[in-house]
Amino acid sequence: MKNKEFFYLQYDKLKWENQEKTKINSFVNNYIIQNVISRKKSDIIRIFDIGFGIGFFLKMLEKNLSKSFKNIILEGCEPSYKNYKNFKSRPFNLNKVKLRTFNKTFLQTNTDTTFDFVTAIYVFPHFAPDELNATAEKINSMLNNEGKFILVVANEKYLEEKLKSKRDLFIEKNTLEFDGKKYKEILHYSEIPQIGTVIDYNREEKFYLDLFKKHGFDLDIRKDLNDNGFICTIYVFSKK
Repeated sequence: MKNKEFFYLQYDKLKWENQEKTKINSFVNNYIIQNVISRKKSDIIRIFDIGFGIGFFLKMLEKNLSKSFKNIILEGCEPSYKNYKNFKSRPFNLNKVKLRTFNKTFLQTNTDTTFDFVTAIYVFPHFAPDELNATAEKINSMLNNEGKFILVVANEKYLEEKLKSKRDLFIEKNTLEFDGKKYKEILHYSEIPQIGTVIDYNREEKFYLDLFKKHGFDLDIRKDLNDNGFICTIYVFSKK
């Protein structure tokens, strides 16, 4: 799958607006907010969300952080025009929030803000292999000295078992080379209830650990979460 644009343009064909009804990802989002982001001790907090979709996570941040922080700066990018238009058409409480969004891919997005947190919730499977180095480097550059990067992907073992039981979801197996090492990479379909089916890259866990270590991060937290039968892994990295 060589067409990079396909991985975000495919969202134009989905009913991602149904996320408001299904509340998909709300369990994971809430864990991140309550157990990682809300623990920051400060009057001000700055967060950048990569691939924010219809803004479901951004709205959860606004609602949950307004009592803990005097100033909240939220930024994010969403390359799908359909999702971005949907987000812009809905009201957003800006009483305590400074909001800035971009209808661009992450690598095309430019901001002069430095952040306490950069989040990537189920979006890394849509980065093409040759974008991963530049993406990790850019995340590092956008964080302040105590900043943290939060990555959420499907749990490796869970997905392997699912692809064995549902072989029609498997597309192809590849080898990803990085820093003189080789890693497994699987291209597959992911079914999202009431929203649609997307094509994702799944990379083995060791790749992400090595990638972010190479680009100046330490792993603080690794947590598996079971969200109604779907198991994901949350990584929290901090800058060295």
